[in-house]
Amino acid sequence: MRVRAMNKNAAQKASFSFGANWRRFLNALSEERLENARRSLTGFFEMDNLRGKTFLDVGCGSGIFSHSAFMLGAEKIVSFDVDPLSVECCRFMREKAGSPGNWEISAGSVLDDDYVSTLGTFDVVYSFGVLHHTGRMWEAIKNSARLVAKGGYYYIAIYNRVDGRFGSAFWLKVKRFYNRHPFVGKYILGNAAVLYYFLSILKGFRNPFAIIRNYKQKRGMDWRTDVTDWLGGYPYEFASVEEIFRFMKTNFPDFRLLNVKTVNGRGNNWYLFRRI
Repeated sequence: MRVRAMNKNAAQKASFSFGANWRRFLNALSEERLENARRSLTGFFEMDNLRGKTFLDVGCGSGIFSHSAFMLGAEKIVSFDVDPLSVECCRFMREKAGSPGNWEISAGSVLDDDYVSTLGTFDVVYSFGVLHHTGRMWEAIKNSARLVAKGGYYYIAIYNRVDGRFGSAFWLKVKRFYNRHPFVGKYILGNAAVLYYFLSILKGFRNPFAIIRNYKQKRGMDWRTDVTDWLGGYPYEFASVEEIFRFMKTNFPDFRLLNVKTVNGRGNNWYLFRRI
């Protein structure tokens, strides 16, 4: 099987492993985090469960959302990731669920046409915070959207485009530095990011410790894991809400927007489309 995740130049410069970061995250996994992950799925879908639906997890990462789909009654789950450690994490979550026969996991890239062509179509195609890290985001969106069955759902999250001095272009440079200098960059930028986060919260007269303590309510995630993911996540692309809407209307006119959750800053905009 041929696996491609990014273009050659980007691959040479990326030293960060999402899978290694997720493996550390799973060491502190709790049932409360899993419940919050499940709630984030059903809440955005505005459904109580996924019974009778097939579910594709594009870039499965930690595997907790594939696990959520299983616990929510999905008829079939297929999970894949280009990072072997992420595949390992997802297999750990499958074992946690009792190694069900209706949950398949493999190594693969959404940019690999040969691999993607073997997958078929699904009632739900889910890819949260993944497609903008492939190095060819628009192609990744195209390839994953084509896997949505008629009447199915397309749930993605893409980094927002932010203009200005400390906008998306600035963070692209930070991420490049972080990956090109894996030891010095990780030490300096990791600590600088923590300090920046604390100061920005204090500036708004909020309690950073309370926010960090309650961070698990946000999709079951962990604050430190997300900070590391943000700094190391490269390649890095982004798009405004208008750019995503225009792209989907042009390339997938049979998709209708059902829900959207937007941010003002550099975080993820969430999109839920349905193929009619």
